[in-house]
Amino acid sequence: MRKRVTVIILFFLLLLFGCGKDAYPAIPADTSFIAAVNIQQPSVTFVNKDLKVFATWQLEKAYTGATLIGQQYLLLYGNQLESADVYNLSTGEVAYSIATGAGVTNAIYAPNKKILYISNGKTNRVTAYTNKGEQIAEQKVGNYPMSMVTHGQNLYVVNYKDTKLSVLDAESLKVKDKWQIPKSSHGMIILEKRKELWLGGHGAGMKPNTTVDIFDINKGQKDRELSLPMMPISFAIDNDRIYVVSHGQSQLYEVNDEGRVLSAQEIGANPFAVQLFEQYVVVAGYDDQTLYFMKNNDVTKKVKVDKGPFQLIVREMSE
Repeated sequence: MRKRVTVIILFFLLLLFGCGKDAYPAIPADTSFIAAVNIQQPSVTFVNKDLKVFATWQLEKAYTGATLIGQQYLLLYGNQLESADVYNLSTGEVAYSIATGAGVTNAIYAPNKKILYISNGKTNRVTAYTNKGEQIAEQKVGNYPMSMVTHGQNLYVVNYKDTKLSVLDAESLKVKDKWQIPKSSHGMIILEKRKELWLGGHGAGMKPNTTVDIFDINKGQKDRELSLPMMPISFAIDNDRIYVVSHGQSQLYEVNDEGRVLSAQEIGANPFAVQLFEQYVVVAGYDDQTLYFMKNNDVTKKVKVDKGPFQLIVREMSE
């Protein structure tokens, strides 16, 4: 009788500890996807190239953003969390964690350098890590670093609550330059062919931003601006076409690389993100919990996700 009771207790203990693991549905290693990072109902919704939801990770922590590290790992971070977790997509399990401290605002990965960059709005620092989570360098920047992008040997960092953009060495993180920018700037993209950096933003105080500021990337000076109301904050580029989401008026703009607006249309409810996936332009409607898949300026498919799709992550595997 005692042996039977002991076996039953051991069984339930194993069951208990087994269920305590942070393991989510495995994502096949050869599957292309676009994933919505939802922050009101913390989850990640995975959509395949047939535009069907094939997996959803119901997150156990209040993650607020993500980035791919290579093709097989997904880093998830949260502004209020003390650490970021790197998941193996093929197993759905945590591979390792990075002690970031609270305040993380963004994370990006540079595949060509195999360096992960994490910005922290509480410490006002940017930290560089290897793809194994080992710290390489750290740098104090401006007030509330958030948007980041790499180009050549530089890392460009927008300080959201400041009036400067920090240009850092992409490896040592030493400060190379500072540009004057509007306060509350957010979202940027680099046009390699034209040597330009396009910068969006929300606008400060009661005055919403209506323009994209275009900088000469070599001089660090503003050359011109585009009127793309209201609050242009997310960009995607396809050859000489740039797609811009302005969430203040739920607008998607298609612009050529010279800055001429080719099309504009209202889409979604309060969209925060735009990405390219397969042959589609994809927009995430934050308030209506919908991904809009567009081709030739027409919505060809709508996919429902969880509450608050805030970011889109794309993995495209070669066949």
